[in-house]
Amino acid sequence: MTNKSSNQKLIKRFIEYIEIDSESGEEEQFAKRLIADLKKLGLTPTRDKIGNIFVNIKGEAANAPTILLNAHIDTVTPGKNIKPIIKGDKVQSDGTTILGADNKAGVVAIIEALEIIKEEKIPHGNLLVVFTVQEETGLYGSKHIDRKKLKADFGFVFDGGGPETIHNAAPAQKNIEVWIKGKAAHAGVHPEQGINAIKVASEAIAKMKQGRIDFETTANIGIISGGKATNIIPEEVYVKGEARSHNPQKLKKQLDHMVGCFKNVCQKHRAKLKYKIIDMYPSFKIPAKHKIFSLASKPYTLKPSGGGSDANMFNKYGIPSIILGAGAHDLHGVKERLSIKELVFGTKMIVGLIRQCSKKQ
Repeated sequence: MTNKSSNQKLIKRFIEYIEIDSESGEEEQFAKRLIADLKKLGLTPTRDKIGNIFVNIKGEAANAPTILLNAHIDTVTPGKNIKPIIKGDKVQSDGTTILGADNKAGVVAIIEALEIIKEEKIPHGNLLVVFTVQEETGLYGSKHIDRKKLKADFGFVFDGGGPETIHNAAPAQKNIEVWIKGKAAHAGVHPEQGINAIKVASEAIAKMKQGRIDFETTANIGIISGGKATNIIPEEVYVKGEARSHNPQKLKKQLDHMVGCFKNVCQKHRAKLKYKIIDMYPSFKIPAKHKIFSLASKPYTLKPSGGGSDANMFNKYGIPSIILGAGAHDLHGVKERLSIKELVFGTKMIVGLIRQCSKKQ
């Protein structure tokens, strides 16, 4: 097979995959296609109770480390009826949806790499392939994964970005949910008798540090909802936000600040406050001298990630795991794009990892 025909096959599979809707929680149709493709390779995929897909591939190199290859199969919204457009070296959507390269680029790269090692009879150690569900909704799939199936020495998580960058660290995330209760009143007759919960929330949010707090920490208020009609002073409002940091002390400080803003403003306006802090996932950091990096193709750049991924959970479970890209860029928006060149390189990189691991005996 020539490089040109091989690349065409790779892109054909990518297009077919992204045309199958798989927003978080609605991945079943794509999961079925993926299982069918794995079976065509002579593999025996299994699933756990929440839908994660597992494939154990026994290797010939008995003393080689077992490596975990992971990508998540869900996408963010709007991810339905994706219409891909190829322009030169990139693939993009028609602008009405995301593309779905996050993370079907990673899925395609892994599937193609497995096909290559089979066709070329490349020697390898034991492989554990894991395709997770609902990663985009707080790592739900990897949080609730059947941990008895997770037996590996190293993990390689393929997610957004280019293959030349390896993310060896990622922040912890905690969410904050807030309920503010004011007092309803007629907005035109006696507004003075009401306590506007939306106004209270807005004042608290306006006082809050958000965005990039420092080089390790971010914060965001992402959801606010409340009110029933324009002629009623809104009695209740719901607010949801998050904070992330590589530093646990900074994360606590930011959350304390956010809660403090709500407390102070609610007290000022005599509104009632209820809030909850939700632990989403832990941080991780793998030192640059760790032996996992001896398996990766050089040159590469080590860089901490600003987002969470299944690598956060795999590291928590005791499997040293790093994040690599397969060409997806401008994630979580309608301008998302795939670099064909990087997808090809990412696929070769997986094959290279498998080769390199077979030598580590």
